[in-house]
Amino acid sequence: MFQKLAEDYEKLKRYVKWLYVLYELNTQIAICEPWEKVFCHVLLGSCLSLLLYASYAFVPGYCLTLIKLLCPASGVLSHAHPCNINSDVVCGNESDAFLT
Repeated sequence: MFQKLAEDYEKLKRYVKWLYVLYELNTQIAICEPWEKVFCHVLLGSCLSLLLYASYAFVPGYCLTLIKLLCPASGVLSHAHPCNINSDVVCGNESDAFLT
């Protein structure tokens, strides 16, 4: 049983190494110096993480706004607007209320 597990682990290692080499060749990072590789990896990782965070943080709100604009008669998303909670304070009808 452990022999089969060791073989599967080695296959997985080879597959991950092959994917990494494929990534380096496709992005032309294979011809860079080591410090340039680190810089490119950090740059690509940062861009990817910012894209994922922005998708997680902002896309649901944009989707709800789009649905609300496309279907204004449906009362399904009426709770999505922040002014329904406390319109006097949240929407600024009493602009000096938060200063006191």
